[in-house]
Amino acid sequence: MPERSRPAVASDVAPEQSPAWLGIAVGLLVARWLMPAESTASGATLWLVTGWLLLAMTWSLSRLRRWPLSPLRFDRIDLAVTLLVTPQVVSAAWLIATGDGNGRAAANMACEWISLLLAFVLLRRWFSKPTDFQALARVTLAVAVSLSVLGIWQHHVGYRRAIESFKTLQDELDTAVRSRDISTARRLRAELAAAGVPLEGPARQLWERRLRDSREPYALFALANSLGGLLAPLLIYGLGLLSAWRHSDGPETDRKGFFGRLSTAAIFLVAGFLLISYCLLLTKSRTAWAGFAAGGVLLAGGQVLGWIKERPGRVALGASVPVLLVVVAFWTGGIDREVFTEAPKSLSYRFEYWRGTLGVIADRPLMGTGPGNFRQHYLAHKFEESSEEIADPHNFLLEATATSGLIGLAGLIACVVLLLAGRHQDDTASSETVGEQGDRGAPTGIIALGGVFGFALAMAPGWLLEGGLDTRLACVAGGFIVFWTCLPAVRPDRSIQRRATLAALVALLVHLLGAGGFSRPALMQLVLLLVIGWRPWPNRGHVFASAPSLGPARLAVVGCGVLLMLVTLFAVNPVFQSSVADQQADNALLLRDRPGEAARLLHDAQRADRLDPAPSRKLARLRIEHATRNPVSDEVFEQAIRAATETSLRDPHNWVSAHDRARAVRLKWQRHRDDDVAREELIHWGTAAVDRYPSNPRLHAWLAETLAETGQASRAAREARQTIRLHQLLQSRGHVDKLLSRERLEQMQSLVQAAAEEGSLPQGRN
Repeated sequence: MPERSRPAVASDVAPEQSPAWLGIAVGLLVARWLMPAESTASGATLWLVTGWLLLAMTWSLSRLRRWPLSPLRFDRIDLAVTLLVTPQVVSAAWLIATGDGNGRAAANMACEWISLLLAFVLLRRWFSKPTDFQALARVTLAVAVSLSVLGIWQHHVGYRRAIESFKTLQDELDTAVRSRDISTARRLRAELAAAGVPLEGPARQLWERRLRDSREPYALFALANSLGGLLAPLLIYGLGLLSAWRHSDGPETDRKGFFGRLSTAAIFLVAGFLLISYCLLLTKSRTAWAGFAAGGVLLAGGQVLGWIKERPGRVALGASVPVLLVVVAFWTGGIDREVFTEAPKSLSYRFEYWRGTLGVIADRPLMGTGPGNFRQHYLAHKFEESSEEIADPHNFLLEATATSGLIGLAGLIACVVLLLAGRHQDDTASSETVGEQGDRGAPTGIIALGGVFGFALAMAPGWLLEGGLDTRLACVAGGFIVFWTCLPAVRPDRSIQRRATLAALVALLVHLLGAGGFSRPALMQLVLLLVIGWRPWPNRGHVFASAPSLGPARLAVVGCGVLLMLVTLFAVNPVFQSSVADQQADNALLLRDRPGEAARLLHDAQRADRLDPAPSRKLARLRIEHATRNPVSDEVFEQAIRAATETSLRDPHNWVSAHDRARAVRLKWQRHRDDDVAREELIHWGTAAVDRYPSNPRLHAWLAETLAETGQASRAAREARQTIRLHQLLQSRGHVDKLLSRERLEQMQSLVQAAAEEGSLPQGRN
C-alpha cells in the first residue's frame, strides 16, 4: 500500500534547526578562520573535524526521536560538493594503503575534506533562509573587520615590536654563550624554538630576512596571501549588500539616501569597509586584488554608466575612496612601487610553478600525489632558477589535478557543471518558498553567541596545553563583539543575496587561480559558504511520511559514528600523543641537554603515530649528530641508519629522507672504508636525494664531496661544476637563501680544478 504523506507546516520545519546546533556550527566555522590555514596537514585542526562529526551525529540522532520523520534528501548541489571532495579522500586512502608517501599528511587532509563536506550539508540546511544566512554573513563580516584591525596593527606596530623582541633575545643569547652560561643559553634557545624561530642554517637566514624586510599583515594566518583571500571576497559581499543596508532603517533613510542620516550603524559599516580595504591593500596580495576587481566588475555589471548619469557625485565620492586608501598606503609605506613593477616577475614565478606542476601530473596522472604530499614530488620538477619550495601549485585547477589525479580534475569539473546547471528552476523554487513560508529566521543572538564560542574554541588549545591566553585572539574577540553589535542587520531578498555571493565567489576563485589554497580548509570553507548563499537549500516544505523508512536516518547516525571513531583512533589520538612526546623531546634537548632522554621520547612519538615521518626524522638527525660526535661504536652508526631508514619508509619521496639516510651510511663508511656495500649505499642514497631535488646546489655539493672522498674524482668534478652553475644562477636571480658559503664554493672549485689537472697529465706525456 502506498505511504500517505502530508505537507509540513512551519512547526514541522522548525525542529530541523535547534538554536544549540546553530551556535555550535557557527563556533566551529569561526574557529577555522582563527587558526593558521597552513597547519592542517600536521593535524593541528583535527579537533575541529571531530567537532563537525559529533555535531552531525547528534543532529542525526535527534531526528530519530521526532515523529513523524522527515526524509533525508540530497539534491544536485550536495552531489556537486561530494564529487569535489571524494577524489581527495580516495587519493589519500590509496596513498595510505600503498605506503607511497607521507601517510599522516594524507590522512589529516582527508579528515579535513570530510569535515568540509559535513559542514556544507549541515549549514546549507540550517541557514537556508535569507535572514539566517545574512545573520551568519554578519558574523563573518565582523570576523573580517576584527582580523583587519589586527592586520593593520601588525603592519604599523607588530613587526617593529617583533624585531625588538628578537634582537633582545638574540643579544641575551649571545651574552650567555660568551659568558658560558649554559642554562640561560638553553632556555633562550627553547624560547626561540617555541616561537617558531629556526635556530641556525639557511632557514634562520631566511627567517631573519623576512622579519627585517616584510611588513605584510597576516592576522592569525601564516601567510598574507591567505588573509587577502579571506578579505577580498567578504569585502565584495558586503558591498553587494549596500542596497539592502540602505533600506535597513526604513523608508525615511531611503528618501534621504544612505548617507542622508549618519546613524551609528552606518558609521560602523563604512568604517568596517575602510578597515577591510586598507588591510587588503597592506597584504600586497596581487591575486586578492585581481579577485576583488573581478568580483567588482561582476557586481557592478552594466550599471556603472547609469550610476554616472544619475548620481555622478556619489560615483565620484565612491571612486575617490580607493584612491585615497592607496595614497595612505603609499604614505605609510604599506605598499610601494615594487608592488606594481614586480608584478610581471611574480607572474613569471607563477608560470614556473605551473610548468613544474605539469611535470608532477605527468608522473602521477591517475591518483596524483595524495593530499599534503605535493611538495615532495614538485621539487623533482622545480625549475633551476626558482627558489621557493612551494607546498601547492598556486592554482586550484592544477592543485586538484596534482593531488588527486585526473579523477580530482573530473570531480572539480563535474562540481562546477552541477552548480551552474538548473539555475532557473532553483530560483523559482526559492522565490515560491519565501512567499509561502515567510522569512522568520533563527535567533540572531544565538548566531552571534556562536561567533563568540568560536573565539573560545580557538583560544582553548593554547590555554589548555601551554597554560597561557593568546592576547591577540582576546583582542580580536573584543573587536568582533563591538563590530557585530554595531553593524546593521539587513533582510535582503534572495536575488540580492545571490548576486552578492556569486560576485564574492568569483573574487575568491580568481584569487585561488593565482595564489592556491585549494587544500586549505579555511579558504575552502569560505568557498562552500558562498556556494550556500548562491545555491541555498530549497525550502519547499518537508514532506513527512506516516510510516517512513528509518533506514537512511539510522545509516546517517551509524556513518557519522563510525567516522568519528575512525578519526579519533587513527588521527586525533596518534597525532596528540606524538606531538606531546615530540614537545617533551624538544624540552629535554633544548632545556636540559639530555639527548638520550630526547631520543627515547622521539622513539615513543614514533611508535604512537605509525604514519608521521616527523618524529623519525628528528630521531635520525639526533642519532646522526650523536654518531658524528662519538664515532666509537658500530651500534651508534646502526642506530642512525635504522632511524633514517624508518624516515625514508614513512616519507619515501622526500629528498630529506634520502639525504639523512646517505649521511648516516656515510658515517659508517668513514669508520670502515673497506666496506664496499656501505660505499655503494651512500652513493645510491646521495644520488637519490639529488634526483629528488636536482635544483638544490647544497645537495650537489654534498654529493661532490662524498664522491671525491670515495675516490670518484671525475663524477665529483661533474657534481662540483653543476653546483657552481646552480650557485651562479640563483645568485643572478637574487635567491640568497640557497647560496653556498665562500668556503664551500672554493671547495667545489678546487674539485673541478683537480679533475682538470689530472685529466691534462696524460696529454702532457704525449
